[in-house]
Amino acid sequence: MSDVFELARRYHDELGIKEPSLATMAAEFFDDLGLKMADFLRKEGYNIVGTKFIDYDKSLVMDVTKGDKGFEITLRKS
Repeated sequence: MSDVFELARRYHDELGIKEPSLATMAAEFFDDLGLKMADFLRKEGYNIVGTKFIDYDKSLVMDVTKGDKGFEITLRKS
């Protein structure tokens, strides 16, 4: 398993989370789950067009598209 800072770099590179503190927060909350979800979605033909936190402490939202359809995938820490 990667350390949190390596995971944060991957969240930045692979999911486009620009702010370093938010990428680190994603790595701490979700470990590599968000990265695995993104990899799965790409393999299924989806494009990840954006990411955001909706409550700044528990939910990472991935905006994805496939063809002309758009979706939001939410990862929520419970």
